[in-house]
Amino acid sequence: KQWYQRRVAITAGGNWISTLVLDSEGDSKYEEAYKRLVFYLTGGNEDGTDMGLTVPLIVQTGLDDNFEPVGSSMALYLPAEYQKTHPAPTGEDVEIEEWDDIVVYYRAFGYSKGKEVPEEIWDREFINLGESLTDSGLEYYWWKVITGSYSHQSEAEQRHEVMYIARRHDYYDYNGDDFSLAEAQGYEECEGFPETAKPKATEGICGSDAECPDVEEVENENCGFGVRNIKAGNWVSTEMVEEDGEQKWVNAFIRLFAYIYGENDEEAEIPMTIPVLTKTYMNRDFENTYSSMHFYLPSEYQDNPPTPTNELVEIEEWIDTKTYYRAIGDYGADADVMAIWKKEFKDLGKALSDAGESFYPYMAVTATFTRPGFGDQRHEAIFVSQDADEESE
Repeated sequence: KQWYQRRVAITAGGNWISTLVLDSEGDSKYEEAYKRLVFYLTGGNEDGTDMGLTVPLIVQTGLDDNFEPVGSSMALYLPAEYQKTHPAPTGEDVEIEEWDDIVVYYRAFGYSKGKEVPEEIWDREFINLGESLTDSGLEYYWWKVITGSYSHQSEAEQRHEVMYIARRHDYYDYNGDDFSLAEAQGYEECEGFPETAKPKATEGICGSDAECPDVEEVENENCGFGVRNIKAGNWVSTEMVEEDGEQKWVNAFIRLFAYIYGENDEEAEIPMTIPVLTKTYMNRDFENTYSSMHFYLPSEYQDNPPTPTNELVEIEEWIDTKTYYRAIGDYGADADVMAIWKKEFKDLGKALSDAGESFYPYMAVTATFTRPGFGDQRHEAIFVSQDADEESE
């Protein structure tokens, strides 16, 4: 079932001329972006060199949790003779980018001469590709969709492709059967708790799917929870806006995703890490007061993280923190997710109280390691130790 996997030349390491697709340009934004690239390749550079055009034309679009676009860019590969030495662009809206080798999954299709491929065709092909990958147990970065056009719409025979970038998990052959329930969860389950879906083990996520925070697993003889020290580090954070209503989680995610997608003072594209953390703070009556969302910054950005340009986003430096967690697997597309989280926090609190552990009950933390509804799942309900909370205050 690997027929649609390819280590492709179009995404091999090399230099590309790139530009952002600007929403301010309205319905002609893609046409205007393409014109900027063509202008550079046909002489709009410091040497006035006509380098000629290449194919395919690549468009990358970031998506939020609701599959809504949050920004696009367009790129063309520099011809081979200009890969090592290339003239600088004269326009401010284009730049040379050096891309690393990646693996992509793709679907190819043609279309009618003289017609532009409609949006519903692109959507259909992405859905078909995603379903094929999921059915095959392959994981991919769903939050970035890529299109590649090898031919102009005026040509009789055309080729277009939709692509997803393969997760690094593809190089790690994860098999849930290799782990017992206790090994996957990270602790022995208590007899009084009902059996839950086995979560994906962290060994198959951290360093395989993406980078995770630096942690230390603490030996624990009690049942019903794991113990983990999260080492000090920098996180990018945003407070959820209550006025956003049910959209507050999505909007918070979009703000953080926009930061790592380039909405920072260096315009750096920062690799996504896992898990996505949310913190919900409560008063003494256990009524929610406010919530926040957080991404861990990759190791290469820990010492000097780019500054957010959105005033609702900030960099936070966290201290070493002792945490207690319960892990759950796939909770199903039709499940009452809020009810599941409430139950897990209730069970976690009971297990900690029975074990005589001191924890802070007025901050509930959730950690999402995997995309809900796709492949093996891991989600965690977390309380911090009472001592850790007092130190942070």
